Amino acid sequence: MPKYILIGLIVVIATFMIMNYWPKLQETTKNKAIASIFVIIAITFVLVLGLLFI
Repeated sequence: MPKYILIGLIVVIATFMIMNYWPKLQETTKNKAIASIFVIIAITFVLVLGLLFI
């Protein structure tokens, strides 16, 4: 149970930090961050599909 509270606090604090610092970032840094998020999502999708078909 305490780990779920800790995970919730981390998500809330991370969201606040992203919202606070996102406008201050340069455009190239924003583009790299968005691109890396999409790459992580794509890799996760491929891994999940691979595990489902094994």
